Amino acid sequence: MNIEEALFNVLKTSNAQEVEREIQMAKKLGVTLIPFGDERYPEFLSQIHDPPPLLYAKGRIDILKNFSIAIVGSRKATSYGKMVAMNLARDLAQRSVTIVSGLAYGIDSSAHLGALKSGKTVAVLGNGVDVVYPSSNRQLFEEISKKGCIVSEFPFGFKPQKWTFPKRNRIIAGLSMGVVVVEAEKKSGSLITARLALEEGREVFAIPGEIFSKTSEGTNALIKSGAKCVTSFEDVLDEFGYLSFSSKPQTKDEDPIIDVLKDGPKSFEEIRISLKMPISRLSEKLTLLEIDGKVMYNDNGKYMLI
Repeated sequence: MNIEEALFNVLKTSNAQEVEREIQMAKKLGVTLIPFGDERYPEFLSQIHDPPPLLYAKGRIDILKNFSIAIVGSRKATSYGKMVAMNLARDLAQRSVTIVSGLAYGIDSSAHLGALKSGKTVAVLGNGVDVVYPSSNRQLFEEISKKGCIVSEFPFGFKPQKWTFPKRNRIIAGLSMGVVVVEAEKKSGSLITARLALEEGREVFAIPGEIFSKTSEGTNALIKSGAKCVTSFEDVLDEFGYLSFSSKPQTKDEDPIIDVLKDGPKSFEEIRISLKMPISRLSEKLTLLEIDGKVMYNDNGKYMLI
């Protein structure tokens, strides 16, 4: 699917002039349009059952393919929840994990702020990338657009509506290998994100909270139903084998990817063909190598040794 085809779909129009205006607006605002099927389109997002036909991305589009963890939670977060979200995001970002959230009040904003202290973050919007919502988050919005990436599936000028936030939650889950819910009431939108993550085969984590707190009812229920209880960043990374992987000495037999990349940068497909490795297995190994600081995904869409 090319950009024009995707825009006809997104704008729900057959008017070529409308499509051209959207393309020119993207150039004016420095927004990258990434249609489904494009090599820049995030691999993990493309695997969900309803991937967006087009992504509007402002900022560092290279980090959309990084190993990412979503941190989400209540807009009515307690000081405890905000502190946990900020510290967890900071600790994960320090270890090359990109933090994904929704730029909402409360937990989302705290997660973005924590990630920006030491690494990268992606904000997924329920409105156009040229619309700042909530307006009080303008400074945070601007900082993420410079140091991280702002993402939306909605066209320019599109205002947030009640249904757009649950819809954007599938993108938050789709971009991430796992979702950490910090605080959530029983009917919180964050629980929708957790459910979507489970449906897509992603990991779900939850921070335990006070049993008398309404904002902990959802997270405590998640833990009771099987979500992994998180009290530190190690609890998250250990689920993906990061701790054992990073402490294990690497050999030629264990790391055929490194041997392949010694000849120069290569795309995901080139590595897959060379090693005849299943897509899921290769994605996992590349992710772990990125976290361990051995390889990186460059601006040309290829993996290279660091």
